[in-house]
Amino acid sequence: MSMLWRPLRVLILQCLVLLAMGCALSMARAEPQPLDDIGMADVSGQDGIGFAVHLEMNSAAISAQDLTSRLMAGFHVDGQTTYAIAWNAGGIIDMFAMTMNLRSRPDGSDYMDIGLPFFIGVSQFGFRAFSVQTDPTAAISRNYGQLLLNGHAAMQGHIYLWAQ
Repeated sequence: MSMLWRPLRVLILQCLVLLAMGCALSMARAEPQPLDDIGMADVSGQDGIGFAVHLEMNSAAISAQDLTSRLMAGFHVDGQTTYAIAWNAGGIIDMFAMTMNLRSRPDGSDYMDIGLPFFIGVSQFGFRAFSVQTDPTAAISRNYGQLLLNGHAAMQGHIYLWAQ
């Protein structure tokens, strides 16, 4: 067994030395250098920004917990204020790989290129009741329906924004 242990010890020691060298090399970095305005003008992001979103809004309602929330908008017409109320609005939305890039047109002007997410997943996202009534704090008196989205979708394309 000692004949087998010696080569194994040497191998373990070599691995530890390589690991220590790798750690030392990763810590040996150049310090950040300040850039003046001329140097900053030459900096280009090239790849832009990519981001993902995981949004949970009132997600306790999904697990049937007692939750009461209202999203409302008031409208004042002929001296009467009426409220459109979405009761227990919420759910979960996941959106992946949205991008934002700054591009240049041939005339030299810039525009923003927003890439649509290639994946959107929703879990019971919407509202549990929709009502229109004059008292925003009263119980929902007329329910005009609910909207709950479940599933996923794929998108492709870009939205371009530029100054006029």
